[in-house]
Amino acid sequence: MSDAGVAADSAFAALLARLSADGGDAAAYESLRRRLIQFLRLHVPAEADDLADVVLDRLARRLHEGTDVASVPSYAPGIARMVLHEARAKSARRHRAEADPTLVPDDEAPDDASELEHVLAALRACLDAAGTSARRLILAYYGADGAARIATRKRLADECAISLNALRNRALRLRDALEDCVRKRTVS
Repeated sequence: MSDAGVAADSAFAALLARLSADGGDAAAYESLRRRLIQFLRLHVPAEADDLADVVLDRLARRLHEGTDVASVPSYAPGIARMVLHEARAKSARRHRAEADPTLVPDDEAPDDASELEHVLAALRACLDAAGTSARRLILAYYGADGAARIATRKRLADECAISLNALRNRALRLRDALEDCVRKRTVS
């Protein structure tokens, strides 16, 4: 058995031991699991069973790691809410990806060339959304190398009637906005 399998077994054993210490037994585990499934079915009926298992795995891992938990049945719903939040966020990203062909869903594992193509498509879309002047500025600012870069940046600063430092700040803000836009479109 792998180290991960041994750790999972140890974590599960820690959960069962804790439930026993709280006056429960294997039936307490099943009761907790049923309560989690009932809660999750209210929000994500199709995924409730799988998400309940995720919650119990996380709970077991936390107990195994030594997290101080006063009451396991009271602690588990907090983990369930976080897992539910993650499931909803993943579902929202998937829906956005289906609506926009430049987005890459989480569950796809594209090869490097395909991934690069999606990132480039997202970058093009973000540059188009930024506007013509912003696109021209960012491409010119980062387009040259060596001595040509210095001359280009001085020329850009003169054209914009701003100092080099102000130009740097403008380019940095633009680059940050583009990176954020590309990150959202590639759904990393």
